Amino acid sequence: MYAIGSKKNLLSNEMSDGYYDTVKDLLEHELVQKMKEFTQHGNTSTFQHCVNVSYYNYKICKFFHLDARAGARAGLLHDFFLYDWHTHTRDTGDHFHGMTHPKAALKNASRHFNLSAREKDIILKHMFPLTITPPRYMETFVIVFVDKYCGLIETVGHMCAKLSGKK
Repeated sequence: MYAIGSKKNLLSNEMSDGYYDTVKDLLEHELVQKMKEFTQHGNTSTFQHCVNVSYYNYKICKFFHLDARAGARAGLLHDFFLYDWHTHTRDTGDHFHGMTHPKAALKNASRHFNLSAREKDIILKHMFPLTITPPRYMETFVIVFVDKYCGLIETVGHMCAKLSGKK
């Protein structure tokens, strides 16, 4: 398993600089694995997107001496809403997925995992400024940028592949 743009096998703790041990229990959870069934950006699954965000949150938080554990774990759960957002409006009438999915992700994550206050803030406010309430912790600011960056890279990669005729 790799994060986008990384050549490090994240299933090897030596290669991932401690990342794997930090999130192993989450990665192995059946509902986290269920995120593989949903597409996030382009052809990237929600699971892969969350791994991308989680890994880079971990690396950036560690670099800045922030809570890398909270950054990694909340990054893996930040889109733990467990539905196909492409059909969500049609299925539910909710036209505001961008603003409502952090609450759904937090509700699901809180139901299945023991979360710190910092992890809850990261999940709930990762869509700032769309979700208006500003982050309380620096780790939340990190995910705001990492999530947008990963989403952009995933989408552009998919578009470039389509334009070049590759899958």
